[in-house]
Amino acid sequence: MTGNLPILPAGFGPGSLGDEEQLDYLPMPRAMHTFERPPLPEPEQLGKHPIALALLERLQEALIAYRVGEQSRVIGLDRQPKADLALLQQILGEGEVAVQVGGQRPVRIQETVLAGVWWVQLQVGLGEVVGQWLEVADVPALVRRRAFAEARWPRLGATLPDDLLNAGPVLVELLDAAKKHAERECATPHVINLSLLPFSAEDQRFLAEQLGEGPVTVLSRGYGNCRIASTATPGIWRVQYFNSTDRLILDTLEVTSIPQVACAAQEDIDDSAERLREIREALE
Repeated sequence: MTGNLPILPAGFGPGSLGDEEQLDYLPMPRAMHTFERPPLPEPEQLGKHPIALALLERLQEALIAYRVGEQSRVIGLDRQPKADLALLQQILGEGEVAVQVGGQRPVRIQETVLAGVWWVQLQVGLGEVVGQWLEVADVPALVRRRAFAEARWPRLGATLPDDLLNAGPVLVELLDAAKKHAERECATPHVINLSLLPFSAEDQRFLAEQLGEGPVTVLSRGYGNCRIASTATPGIWRVQYFNSTDRLILDTLEVTSIPQVACAAQEDIDDSAERLREIREALE
């Protein structure tokens, strides 16, 4: 790791890199995006940066080789020239998913226009980048590794508050499913749709206090505006969908390793390999 690595310019991510003093906030994206090839550099500009071309070739090889479920493919960027990295970022553009991982060493992750290709940045202080890489994966390994690294089981009292409607039974069901998941990972997520239940403000507060806040926040524009957040309880995620005015339209809790909506599928990876091939052909 080095301390003089370039910070990607503002706008790399759906609002996630614009204000370096607010590392705990990611504004919701406003619209669903579809694939658009980013503006490509002129041939004379590209000819001055052979390292960027070499990195694209390595990325092509990683996309072809990777299969969902395998260990992710990583391309280190720490020692690459700033100009080549800026050009690489221009070529790869900004995709549908942004991730923020809290902790002593925050991580910001932006999916590129190629689904399953992630630009990962380790940060210190107010956004200083101390390490970065490209990663080909359904979801970056750091997300899985850190989501519940410091999670704990809530300590329930002997009695529940009197003003609750459904938070008590929901919490018992969640914890039972989460403990089964911890013992043996379940292939099918256990989902509770809070939008279908009578749920008061007191229910929401109680559940939030018991589950706690985890370090991972994912914002996705692939299926509408979706916010996915880990809780401080092992295996439990909050998945919320919003409309274009940021009104919550679907509120769920999932017991799973990571919600599927946050992950790229194998079809996405294969499609990205083809799109990168087309981009490289256009550059040539």
